This record gives sequence, structure tokens and C-alpha cells, in this order.
Amino acid sequence: MANKVNLDISEKLNITCRKGDTFKLTLTLKDSSGTAIKLTEKGYEFLMQVRSGRSGSGKLIMGTATKGEAAKQAGQLTNFTFTTDDSGNVTITASDSTMRRVPAGRYVYDLQQIVSDETTTLFEGSFTVNDDISKVEV
Repeated sequence: MANKVNLDISEKLNITCRKGDTFKLTLTLKDSSGTAIKLTEKGYEFLMQVRSGRSGSGKLIMGTATKGEAAKQAGQLTNFTFTTDDSGNVTITASDSTMRRVPAGRYVYDLQQIVSDETTTLFEGSFTVNDDISKVEV
């Protein structure tokens, strides 16, 4: 008889990016049989948050404007956008102007999928923003 169950299916994925550069990450999601999930057809939504510190209780640095808490830096939204397709691809993007407002440093993040009011954390890990040498005037 089983004496333990683990419902946490999230995987560790550490991300390193650069302040001031466009952030663009494409992930391909598949079901348990290896078939790409039709994300658009099935109405998948995504939530990603980056926080200071080592846990989810830190200050929100970046977020998702359409779900959850929206992050603001210098009076402007500092958020990710998502595009999906029916080949299982979800692309997470933050413009270079958004990334310029994110302080260099080491943070934590997680990425959740939401479909039919069911939320599942897919990935979590460190989110490191390296400082940029070239500065763009705004």
C-alpha cells in the first residue's frame, strides 16, 4: 500500500537573461503520450511571476498582466506576454524596454498553466538578470 503521494509535477528550469535585451523563451508542451498540446484550441492561459528573495513571498519584480498580480517599475507595467499555438508552443516575451527596468540580480520564478479553471505549476527555479554594458537612452 502506498504511503506517500507527490502531486508537484513542476520541473526545475533555471533562467539567465540580460537586462535591456529582449526576453524571448519558447517552450513546447506535450501530453503524457508525447503529442503536442493544442494550446489555443483548448484555451490554455499562463501565469509567470519573478520575485526577489528565495521564496514566493518576495517582492514582485515581473509578472503577467492578464493573470495574477501585475508588476510595476518606475510607474510602468513590467510584465511578460504569452503567445500560443496548436503545435504545443508557448512563447514568453518581455520587450527590451521592459527588461531595462528590471534590476540586475538573482530572483526566483515559477510558470503556471491554467486551463478550465485548473492551475498547474510547470516550471520553477532561479531567474538571473545579468547587468548590461550598453545603455540605451529613453
